[in-house]
Amino acid sequence: MRGGWLDSVQVIYNIFEQEPQAEFFPAAAQHDVGVIVRVPFDESSLTGKLTPQTRFETGDFRNNYFAGDRLDRTVARVEKIRQEVGSAEPDLATAALKFTLKPSAVSTVIPGIRNTRQAELNCGVSDQPPMSDDLEHRLRKHIWRRSFWYGGK
Repeated sequence: MRGGWLDSVQVIYNIFEQEPQAEFFPAAAQHDVGVIVRVPFDESSLTGKLTPQTRFETGDFRNNYFAGDRLDRTVARVEKIRQEVGSAEPDLATAALKFTLKPSAVSTVIPGIRNTRQAELNCGVSDQPPMSDDLEHRLRKHIWRRSFWYGGK
């Protein structure tokens, strides 16, 4: 990016994964590189729809992603985020998208979409007012460094 070789980049960024905010986003902005954020819902967890009883279809990679006690830990953390958001946003999915759209370096977000209604809701977020600075600041404490995540369950 700093070498001027890129026009745009994709990066994972969401309420749990906030590392790009430190150096990546400022470098992209400084060098006029477009940022495409992916996984804003953390593989669906930040929509608030998962429960400890959630089961995924055979072959769905989330069976591994949320294996062992990972689903329970994730659901517990998402509940804390839901409480933090409160009535400041219409729902958790909206808050998750607004959080990822908030940094000025972000050009666009690729949310998961499984049906027409989700497409309409996700696209409609950009027509809403941005997330407040206060809520964004409060959500920053929910960063979750999960580099250990892939090493065991």
